[in-house]
Amino acid sequence: MGGLWSGFLDIIRVGFQTFTHVAGGNYVFGIILLTLAVRIVLLPLGVVQARSMQKMAKVGPRQRELQKQHKGKPQVLQAEMAKLYKEEGVNPAAGCLPLLLQIPVMYGLFDVLRSFHYVGHHGLWLWQNLSVPDSTYVLPILVAASTFFMQKQTMAMTPPQPGMEASQKMMLWMMPIIFGYVASNFPAGLSIYYVVSNLFQVVQTTLLLRKPMNGAAGGAPAKS
Repeated sequence: MGGLWSGFLDIIRVGFQTFTHVAGGNYVFGIILLTLAVRIVLLPLGVVQARSMQKMAKVGPRQRELQKQHKGKPQVLQAEMAKLYKEEGVNPAAGCLPLLLQIPVMYGLFDVLRSFHYVGHHGLWLWQNLSVPDSTYVLPILVAASTFFMQKQTMAMTPPQPGMEASQKMMLWMMPIIFGYVASNFPAGLSIYYVVSNLFQVVQTTLLLRKPMNGAAGGAPAKS
């Protein structure tokens, strides 16, 4: 297992070095190009994620009807929701796969950034050493902002889960704060990766959901 992880780290390291070279030796642009390459590789899963969001939006009205019909009966509601998802071919967990696959990439990038040998004045602005946290706090703020907009877009496209409406609204505000705080203590390069990945996700979802599918609402937000 250690050899497999070591090989994975070598791939990320070579990718970072290659894209940094393509970017004229600039570490920040190298990270940005690496992030875009990872997201393009995961694009087929992004399509699946977007279509899953469309299906969730499509069943939203029926889901709300079931919530009203079986109010106070959580077990019955859960069974009816499972039946509805099966009939419509909806998998609520499908949207999590691209995010889960990015976790090992971020862990690997964390290790690579810490051991990379940086040369001065090859970064951007104050981000010359991407293995240390951003002392300007610009990146943590961007992490929080991009997290907020990505979550807001996701919530607009998917109906709230039964009994989870208040929790989802709270998480809309809490998650950006938590991620921003974590980013203030993590390598600047990891924050850059996360921000670019979030922006890619927002653009990807917007473009993929322009066209309705099988009567789904396309890019229109699901009404609560």
